[in-house]
Amino acid sequence: MKRGFALLETIIVITFVAVSLLMLYGTFTNMIEKKERSLMYDDVSHIYELYYLKEYLLLGGIDDSSSIKKLTCDDFNYSSCSILFKEFSILELYLVPYGYEVDTNYSFYSYYQTLSNDEEYDYLLVARFLIEDRDNYASIGVNIHE
Repeated sequence: MKRGFALLETIIVITFVAVSLLMLYGTFTNMIEKKERSLMYDDVSHIYELYYLKEYLLLGGIDDSSSIKKLTCDDFNYSSCSILFKEFSILELYLVPYGYEVDTNYSFYSYYQTLSNDEEYDYLLVARFLIEDRDNYASIGVNIHE
């Protein structure tokens, strides 16, 4: 009788430990994935590059838009824009109205979901960079009504 109880107690403890370890594993792998993903977002050097692009963009003027606008060198009042894009390794540049609901068709959708909505800007300037064969993203706020 006591041997059966000890066996049952051992099975219950092993099951409890196994479930606990599985839960911990799931939590830690999720944390590691989020951290690895965040390393591809908002690098300081990319934010500085976007700041300079924002200044060039504001010099040329921004047309008010209620939807996402993909920016090209035609939108900048700067003759060497293509050289600047190549030097900064920018693949795509978007001007997104503040609070706009981005759908999954855009390459920066998962990045946009990580951004907080606590800052008040007219637009967000969002860029996709190619660094070491990986897509990196950064954004900076843009106010055109100052």
